[in-house]
Amino acid sequence: MYYYDNGDHLILKIVILTGTLSLILFIFNWIMRKLLNVERQKWFSNHYVNDTHKKYDKRIRVISVIAYLIAMFYLIADSSNFGMETSWYLFVVGMVIMAVQELIRAYMEWKYLKDKNNYLFTLIQLIFIIATVVVVFRSDFFGMFNL
Repeated sequence: MYYYDNGDHLILKIVILTGTLSLILFIFNWIMRKLLNVERQKWFSNHYVNDTHKKYDKRIRVISVIAYLIAMFYLIADSSNFGMETSWYLFVVGMVIMAVQELIRAYMEWKYLKDKNNYLFTLIQLIFIIATVVVVFRSDFFGMFNL
């Protein structure tokens, strides 16, 4: 098994952290769906509001691939940044792309799904995920990895 310098089980800690965060997100989504009366959507599936939303989402995906390639080219060209900083920059690029996708989803839900709270659910979920990520990083992964 993979160990840290102090002998801790790295894989076990990653599994515990991932499981805990997944459970927190699941409970939060369940509560918010009940409060806002929003239908549950299938996991890992695209739910487009209309064809316009589908078009914008595909464009964002293409732009995200280009952004990742540019970021990788820039970060690899500057080899002094390679390592943990490179991972951090790519993570931030991914978070920004995810936020843009969700903001466009919320806008499309607000504009085209009248008399529904789907857009509120999407916005609240986005804020919760960003806040959770910030808390996890600011707390050094809840002190699990002693970084």
